[in-house]
Amino acid sequence: MLNIPVDLIDDDRLSHVLNASERLARAASVDEVVSVLRDTARATVGAEGVAVIIENEGRCAYVAEDAVSPLWQGQSFPADHCISGWSMRHRETVAIRDVRLDPRIPQDAYAPTFVRSLVMVPIGRPVPIAALGAYWSDVSDHDPDTIKRLESLARLATIAIENARLTQARNRGEALGATQNRILELAVAQTPLDLTLDAIVHEVQMLSPSGLRGSILLLDETSEHLEYCAGPTLPDAFKAAVTGLGVAAQVRHQDAETAMADITNDAHWAAFRDLALQQRLHVCWSTPICSAQGVLLGAFVLYHHELRKPLAADIEIIDFVVQTVGLVVHRARADSAIRISEARLRLAVDHADVGFWDVDFVQNTLVWPSQTKAMFGISPDVPVTLQDFYDGLHPEDREATIEAFTAAVDPERRALYEVDYRTIGREDGIVRWVAAKGRGVFDAAGLCLRVTGTVVEITARKAAEEKLRELNASLEERIAQAIAEREEAQKALRQSQKMEAMGQLTGGVAHDFNNLLTPIVGTLDMLQRRGVGGEREQRLIGGAMQSAERARTLVQRLLAFARRQPLQTAPVDVAKLISDMADLVASTTGPQIKVVVDAPANLPAAIADQNQLEMALLNLSVNARDAMLAGGTMRISASTASVGEGHRSKLAPGEYLCLSVADTGTGMDAATLARAVEPFFSTKGVGKGTGLGLSMVHGLASQLNGALTIQSSPGLGTNVELWLPRSMSEPAATLRIAEAPEPQLTHAIALLVDDEELVRASTAYMLAELGYRVIEAASGEEAMQLMATGEPFDLLVTDHLMPGINGTDLARVVRTSRPGTAILLVSGYAEREGLDPDLPRLTKPFRKNELAASLSRLRGESRDEH
Repeated sequence: MLNIPVDLIDDDRLSHVLNASERLARAASVDEVVSVLRDTARATVGAEGVAVIIENEGRCAYVAEDAVSPLWQGQSFPADHCISGWSMRHRETVAIRDVRLDPRIPQDAYAPTFVRSLVMVPIGRPVPIAALGAYWSDVSDHDPDTIKRLESLARLATIAIENARLTQARNRGEALGATQNRILELAVAQTPLDLTLDAIVHEVQMLSPSGLRGSILLLDETSEHLEYCAGPTLPDAFKAAVTGLGVAAQVRHQDAETAMADITNDAHWAAFRDLALQQRLHVCWSTPICSAQGVLLGAFVLYHHELRKPLAADIEIIDFVVQTVGLVVHRARADSAIRISEARLRLAVDHADVGFWDVDFVQNTLVWPSQTKAMFGISPDVPVTLQDFYDGLHPEDREATIEAFTAAVDPERRALYEVDYRTIGREDGIVRWVAAKGRGVFDAAGLCLRVTGTVVEITARKAAEEKLRELNASLEERIAQAIAEREEAQKALRQSQKMEAMGQLTGGVAHDFNNLLTPIVGTLDMLQRRGVGGEREQRLIGGAMQSAERARTLVQRLLAFARRQPLQTAPVDVAKLISDMADLVASTTGPQIKVVVDAPANLPAAIADQNQLEMALLNLSVNARDAMLAGGTMRISASTASVGEGHRSKLAPGEYLCLSVADTGTGMDAATLARAVEPFFSTKGVGKGTGLGLSMVHGLASQLNGALTIQSSPGLGTNVELWLPRSMSEPAATLRIAEAPEPQLTHAIALLVDDEELVRASTAYMLAELGYRVIEAASGEEAMQLMATGEPFDLLVTDHLMPGINGTDLARVVRTSRPGTAILLVSGYAEREGLDPDLPRLTKPFRKNELAASLSRLRGESRDEH
């Protein structure tokens, strides 16, 4: 019996109230409660229309027939657009005199009805679960007694609706639970798959409140054809039609949730329309059956002979069946017994990276699997309590974690429990980061029964995040460093390009200088040998020849810097070379400078050109001397060294020989050091140096596949290192060739080819003095014409670099057409490409005796061949 509110006992309609109280106490469903409310409200307040509205997920649904509008029965509307929704949301009774003038009611909301005034009372305290509405056709002011009676009736309805819901849930739960248990028993029983599925269909049909009949359509493993159809109630013709079309297309058109279709009026089932009408099959529910991995296994189809809507209980049955059948089919195909599913689940949980937890406030227990215990440093077999959770929290994270847990169990907030915190292992003391997530479970009164969720260890992720924060913090510094490195690389590139351009320029200049010096040196040599003029004239000629020789040395240095000088590389005994030059260096530097030589006798040989290496050592010694104007010490040393990655020489890894010249002079600052190897750059002052000494050594090192390194600081002196490739061969004994006497006169004919007229004239004069009759040609083409006319000659003397046919190509033609003709190639070495290494060569500029020596060697080679 329900408790009757006092404000209804004094009413003259007490009999209606008592009757309503008894009926509500016996009501077993919400529909019965609604019917009682409708009858009682009309009798006690004289309402012309009564409705009960229930809100669910933001929508208001009219669940009882009333005189307002039959069209509203069973429909739902957004709660924000309904006065019932406003009443429930604000938990207030609403009394409206005229619905057409109230701003809370949408315009024309009650236009299709007779309603002009209403009273809307929320049902349920403190949170409304429904609303009771009373309607009148006239505009009227509602007296307080009417409102009070409706509110009292709503209080009766609150208790009745809750009781009816509990009764329905209990009855449905008991029936559903019994069926679910029976289905589970069938699933784990040792029964063939077809018998199991037939039994499950039978259980579903026995429980369905709507009287739905069903079938399980099972697809083959390819999900393309019907493999089996369980359920004898499905007509054979219908089965055949489904088999012909296959259910895959129909199932794939459905979402993961249950979908309803009227077979007689749905495009997906158009092929079955005639058969459905014949069999009186109107409603079909088609739900995909999938495995745990999401693989499509088939469909669960329910139908009825009448057009009606399935109830919520049918949906629960369908959801449970499709999950169970999916498990049964999957396990059957995998040839695994359903009976070991629990063991497999436990094994999966034991080996998963995700742990779970369950705090049960009713039983006052804490459930942790081994994974969760491991995150708190607790052994799997050790029992745990909620206190173990609090004790395992890191002190810095305890407050925030407890606050998040409190918010999750608070019935007002019911917040999602989602927090990252650190744990300190109880047994191992290890600090771990974990991420926990969960929700509270509440009863109808708002009491939190339990909180369940998952926990994942995120120590590695937190470490990565910390590293990322550190990287971001140092981002500006790293960007500045990268920009500096890029600028340094660009600076080095510009310097390299600058040096390359200067090398090309100096190579070309050196070639022109050779052509200019050749007639100068030749003429001065002739004047000096003939003793032209008196003593004064001979002294001037000697000075001019000395200047010409200095110019010749300058050109050689330019060619060395440009890496275009011809080198005669061979194994060189560097230790002996240094020892032999020690006296020369000492006499050059003067008495104020102490020269120390450190060159072990057992050093291996280096691959170099001995003459060029001697010149390089002399240049370095002169530079060291000039840096010690007040005296000091010069140390010349040689040693072997192993070069690896990142070495200051930037050479490829390997064994090298290092020749070093160090001084205790003034040293160089960074700006001077950066330009030290530039040609013509000098700190000695105007007229005191060419600025080509270090440039020549640098070019020589590069040409020998070595390197030049300079270490210097102001006031601390300079150390210049020449790195040379180590030779695996022993150096040959040095041969000292005495200067050959001038050869006897010859009466041979020489063809002289050179495009420079002065060079050609000077060379022709030297040849004439040596007894040759000279035939001159200004180009290779002119020489070819002379050959074509049959002009005889015994010797070809030709320049290499000429317009048109160069000297090397001309020599090849002569060698082919006139075998046995002696050939001498004269070159300024501006271009080494295209030179034939087998052709004898003479370097410009040259004297008469140098030309004579070259021709003498030619005659000797010719005699050897014969």
